[in-house]
Amino acid sequence: MSISDLFASIDARNGPTVATVGTFDGVHLGHQSLLQRVQDEASARGAKSVAFVFKEQPRAFIKPGSRVTYLSDFETRQKILSEIGIDSIVELKFGAAIQQLTSAEFVGALRERIGLTALVLGPGAMIGSDRADVDQLLDNAGLSDIDFRGVPAAAVEGQKVSSSAIRKTITAGDCEQAAKMLGRNYSISGVVTDGEKRGREIGFPTANIDPDFPVTLPENGIYATVAEVDGISCNAATSIGVRPTFETDGGRTIEAYLLDFDGDLYTKRLRLEFVKRLRAEVAFDSVEQLVEQMNKDVEQTRQILASR
Repeated sequence: MSISDLFASIDARNGPTVATVGTFDGVHLGHQSLLQRVQDEASARGAKSVAFVFKEQPRAFIKPGSRVTYLSDFETRQKILSEIGIDSIVELKFGAAIQQLTSAEFVGALRERIGLTALVLGPGAMIGSDRADVDQLLDNAGLSDIDFRGVPAAAVEGQKVSSSAIRKTITAGDCEQAAKMLGRNYSISGVVTDGEKRGREIGFPTANIDPDFPVTLPENGIYATVAEVDGISCNAATSIGVRPTFETDGGRTIEAYLLDFDGDLYTKRLRLEFVKRLRAEVAFDSVEQLVEQMNKDVEQTRQILASR
């Protein structure tokens, strides 16, 4: 496949444009800082801002079989990028053809296709099969008509913000630290599926969520969350885990008990926003002990979310 064919799906622009490229998983505070720089550079040049977004992490292609999870699906990333004010959001599919391009070929193709005048890259970013960083791109005589700008990592409480760092905090159950790095509470979405209805039998009917993509799941436990369905928000106590009181070898489930909600959620799309982890998952000796603790979880959820 020729380079021109590879980029044929990208709408041609006469330019000038200022662009960036990445997966932008989570569109966290570090991404937001980079995107602000893109907009500033574009404004200074009277140019349009462009974000090239990989729908899937390149690692999923480079290391097939590796476990890859995401903080946000592609549609959510597109929505946030648009809300930030990026003029054009272009999906890129990472594969063998794009992997084999050198940095000069990749940047040169963007120069021809969209009138690229500047490329803004995040910390540690490298372009092309030769893995050129910002300094190496600046030294490339064939790209001397293009400006290259590097943006340093953002930090929260001394910790560098990155998608991988956020995934670690989420899998550790630290929703509050994740929220600080994301700039918002972490959330997941999915369709409500039919469960075993054990919650209904003990007075806590839950919505079983089936995520739409390989989502990064918080550590097993009980969480104070906010559920959104059909445009309506509702406080919810959410359990993530294997239901050890009832099963010994069950798979992980996401079950949300919506407080003060009356309605059929089956097949509806539900979004869960994680606010705080209440406790670890526990195997109780009896259903009565489980119900007693669930009442406490619901009351604690009310208290935590009342202050929002």
